Amino acid sequence: MSWTSEVHKRTTAGMLGAVDIPWNPDFALDQEHFRGLIRRLQTLGAGRLYIMGTAGEGYAMSDTRFREVVDAFVEEMSGSGIEAQVGAISLSMEQIVERLEYAHGQGIRSFQISLPAWGALDDAEMMGFFKTVCGRFPDSEFLHYNLARTKRILTGDDYRMILDEVPNLVASKQSSSDMNLVRDWMIKAPEMQHFMLETCFAYACQFGECSLLCSMHGAFPGLTREYFAAGREGDIARALEIAEKFTRHGESLFGHLNRSMIDGAYDKLMVWLTDPTFPIRLLPPYEGFTSQEANVSLEYYRTQRDEA
Repeated sequence: MSWTSEVHKRTTAGMLGAVDIPWNPDFALDQEHFRGLIRRLQTLGAGRLYIMGTAGEGYAMSDTRFREVVDAFVEEMSGSGIEAQVGAISLSMEQIVERLEYAHGQGIRSFQISLPAWGALDDAEMMGFFKTVCGRFPDSEFLHYNLARTKRILTGDDYRMILDEVPNLVASKQSSSDMNLVRDWMIKAPEMQHFMLETCFAYACQFGECSLLCSMHGAFPGLTREYFAAGREGDIARALEIAEKFTRHGESLFGHLNRSMIDGAYDKLMVWLTDPTFPIRLLPPYEGFTSQEANVSLEYYRTQRDEA
């Protein structure tokens, strides 16, 4: 049985995919690989593509580099029919607003924001952040990236408080696999479109319409589309089967590592699996996969191409 809802959603359901950002050896933007990746991702079924989340190293950007990436992204997304979303991650709310202003000036109307991470915000500070940032751009839609690095994971009650006063907060991006939190978001903030990572999308679908945050669609585009379709059509049993497949893929691709890396390292490796010419280096001081580590993941991926 497909999704039905008595609650009006603030934005439509769909698949959201990240565009990773490749760097040349001198850490300049690799325009050829970046634009090529955008064009490829546009063919894989995600209705929204975004830059400058953790996958896109938004946490490591200078303002100059941010503007250069936005310019190339906007140019490649123009006329594609796919929603272009730009994220802003910073310790400074002022810098977040300035970066959003630049992207807004380039025609972007869909934004991804995270709470400043220097210290955990209390309720008043949280409300001030959303009112100020979202209120500055009343013609735009905002997605909140709810990540632990900000030192405060928003609950369903938190979103309820914000939604009542911030009309253009329309979505969230969730990477937690905490089932209690997933249920809480879905029940207490039902008008938001919650983009759930592969690990918890199937579970979330049991509570109504939600969306898929695609961390593996570049490497497994067919399986990703099938997963979203199963959730949309209410085939929870099939969705749970596919969720298990994604869990197995993640464990097999990354289980051999004996260290942790910043998010972008894993995301860039997923691109590299399908294009070994794609640079997987990260902006300093972060370090990604070594050649040996990457090749272990590639060996597994080559055995799984029938599921791609």
